[in-house]
Amino acid sequence: MLAIEVELLTGRYAATAHNDRGRAEWPPHPARLFSALVAALHDHDPVDPAERDALLWLEQQGAPSLRADPESKVGRRQVQDVYVPVNDVALGGDEAIREAEKKLVEAKTPAAKRKAQAALEKVRTDSVAIVTEYSDDALTTATALMVAPFVGVGEKKDGKWKRQQGRTRRARTFPVVLPETPTFAFLWPNADPSAHHAALERLCARVTRLGHSSSLVRCTLADRGLMLTLEPSDEGEVVLRVVGPRQLERLEEAFQHHRAVEPRVLPARLQRYRAVSDVAVPHALHESVFSSDWVIFERVGGSRPLASRATDVALALRKALIETHGNADLPETLSGHTANGPAKQTHVALVPLPFVGQEHADGALMGCALVLPRELPKNDREILFRLLAKWEKQRTNERGELTLAAGTLPPFLVRRVDVPSKKSLDPDRWCRPTKRFITATPIALDRNPGNLRSNRDRTAHRAALEAQKIISDACLRVVGIRPISVEVSLAPLLPGAQHVRDYLPWPGQPGRTARVRAHADIRFAERVRGPLLLGAGRYFGLGLCLPVEDR
Repeated sequence: MLAIEVELLTGRYAATAHNDRGRAEWPPHPARLFSALVAALHDHDPVDPAERDALLWLEQQGAPSLRADPESKVGRRQVQDVYVPVNDVALGGDEAIREAEKKLVEAKTPAAKRKAQAALEKVRTDSVAIVTEYSDDALTTATALMVAPFVGVGEKKDGKWKRQQGRTRRARTFPVVLPETPTFAFLWPNADPSAHHAALERLCARVTRLGHSSSLVRCTLADRGLMLTLEPSDEGEVVLRVVGPRQLERLEEAFQHHRAVEPRVLPARLQRYRAVSDVAVPHALHESVFSSDWVIFERVGGSRPLASRATDVALALRKALIETHGNADLPETLSGHTANGPAKQTHVALVPLPFVGQEHADGALMGCALVLPRELPKNDREILFRLLAKWEKQRTNERGELTLAAGTLPPFLVRRVDVPSKKSLDPDRWCRPTKRFITATPIALDRNPGNLRSNRDRTAHRAALEAQKIISDACLRVVGIRPISVEVSLAPLLPGAQHVRDYLPWPGQPGRTARVRAHADIRFAERVRGPLLLGAGRYFGLGLCLPVEDR
C-alpha cells in the first residue's frame, strides 16, 4: 500500500474548483497532488532520474482512494471579488474548457461520452496553441495593458503631467475551505512502492504548497493504515481529476507552452468517486457543553491588556450588559445566577481571547466573545441578542466602537463582528476536535490541592497529584470523559501565555478565598471538540484551553 498524507500547516486549503471559479475545491484532486510532485521534481537541478522513475511508476497506479473530511465538516470562507490588473488578453480558453468538462460529466450514454471527450481534447489543444496573429480588438486590449509614460501622456495638473495607467482590472476570487481535520491523504491500496519509496519520500519532502501559494502543506509518506472516505466508482456522484499514463510528459509539454507565465490548464482525466458507506467511527466525538456559537467582539482601539487581565475584561463586559438591561431579572442561562445563588446549569461564558500558541505570540487580548451553551433555549438566545442590540444602540460611538472599562482596567474599545480579522478570535481555532489541549489562561481549581510551591516532604508533588484529579473532574463535567493524562505547571506552557503569578487573585472579592491556579497540558484517549473551558473561573476568562496537535 502507498499512502501520501498532506497536512495543511495553516489549517486552510486555497484552491479554486476547476468548474466553478467562485467555489473552493474540496476534496483536493489527485491530479493536483501529482502536479505538485512534478513541480518538486523540477525544483531539483539536475532532475534526479530515480525521482523521475518514481513519478512514471506512480502515474501507472490508477486513481487513488482518499481520506478527507466530508463536506458537512468543511467550513467555506465567504468569497469576495478582488479587482486585480489583467495580464492576459489573447488567451481565454479556461471558460471553454470548464464548459467542455461539465458536458463530459453530464454525458450519460457511451456515444455521448465519446463525443464530449473528443470536444474536450480539441478545446484543450486549442487553449495551448501559440497565437501568432491577433485581432484588432486583442491588440487594442493589449495596448490598454501598457503603463503610460510620465511625459506627454495623461492629464496635466499643477504644471506637471500626471501619470495615467490604462491597465484594466478584472474581478478575481480566492475561495478557501477550512476542514475540521487539517490532514487528508491519497491511498493506493494495491500499490507496492518499495522500489521507489526513498525517491517518493524526497519528492514529498520538497512539496511546500498545494493549490494557491498561500495553501502551505507538509507532505509525507504515511506508514500506517488510514481509513478511507472516498473510493473510485463509476456510480459515484463526486467527480475528481486524476492522472493516467503520460501525465508527467503532458505536464512537461504544457510547461514548454506556458513557461509559468501564460495561463495554463491542468491536464487530467475525470473520475467519479463514491463515499465509503462502511466507514466506521470507532467512538462518538465528545463535545463540550459550550458551543461554537459565539458572539465576537474584536479589539479596535484603546488599551492593549495582556491575558493576565482577562478576568477584568470579562467583568467589564458583564457589567456593561447588566447595566444596559436594568433591574429586570435575566434568565439564569444569561446571568449565571438564580434567586438562591449561582446557577448550576451551564450558562453564557464571557471569554477574552489572547494571542497565544504561535512563535511571536505576546499574550495580548485580541478581543472577547460571549460563548453560548450548547443547550441554550431559543427564548433565552433571543433575549441575549435583544440585549446586545440595545447595548450597541445606546453605547456605540460615532466610529462604531463600544467601550469596556471597569475598576483599574483602562478603556478597551471593541466592535462586534461576524467574521473576525484575527485568527485568535476565530471560534474554529478554539473549538476544533483534538486529543490534546493546553491552557491559554490558567485554571482556577475547584478546591485547594495544597501548596504547589513547597519543596518540603514532597508537598508540591502531592499537591500536583491532587490538582491533576481536580482538573480531571472538571474535564468530566465539561466534555463527559476524563483525560488519560494531565500535567500541571505554574509556568506557562504555550508561547505568549503568562505565568500564574501575573494573574490577580480570583474571585478577588472580600471574604472569599482566592482559588489556586495552574496551567495544564491535557491529553484524551479520544478526540474532543472544544471549546474547553475549565475550573471555577471558566465563565470569566480563566481555564481557556487551546487545541493543539501532537507532532
